[in-house]
Amino acid sequence: MKDRVKIMMQAQDKKARFANEMECLKFVIRTEGWIGLFTRGLGPTMARELPTNAIYFVVFESLMQTSIPDDLGPVGAPFLCGALSGCACWIPVYPIDVVNTRIQNAPGGKSPSARHVASQLYRSEGICGFFHGLPVLLLRAAISNGVTFLVHDLLVAVMLS
Repeated sequence: MKDRVKIMMQAQDKKARFANEMECLKFVIRTEGWIGLFTRGLGPTMARELPTNAIYFVVFESLMQTSIPDDLGPVGAPFLCGALSGCACWIPVYPIDVVNTRIQNAPGGKSPSARHVASQLYRSEGICGFFHGLPVLLLRAAISNGVTFLVHDLLVAVMLS
C-alpha cells in the first residue's frame, strides 16, 4: 500500500494529479477498491523484497567477518560494509523493481501482469530499460545503509557500555 501511493505520487508530472498522499490513496480506493490498493504489484514486490533482505544481511555479515573491521575500525567498518551490502542487495533485483513500479503506476483498474510489463519494456527500451535510475539508487542505498549500520553499531556500543 505504501509503495503504491509513493510510486503514484513520484510519477506525477508537473501538473500534479494528487495534491497529497491522502488524495492519492482515496483515488486508488475509489477506482480500484481495497483489493487494488493492497494487491497491485504484490507478486513483484515479494519477488524483490525476499531476496533483497537475504542478500543484504548475508553480505553485511560476510564483510564484517573479513579484515575490514580491523582495518577501518568501529566507525568505518559498519559504514563501508553497510554501504556495500545496500548496493549488493539492489543490483540483482532492480529489474524486478522497475517492472513493479510500472505495474503499480499503470492506469486503469486492472493490474497488468509482470510478464506483460517486462516484455513491453524490453521491446520498447531493450535490456537497458530495466536499469534506468540504477546509479542514483545505488548512491542512495550506499549512503542510507552505511549510515543505518553505523548508527546501529554506535547505539549498541553505547547501550552495552
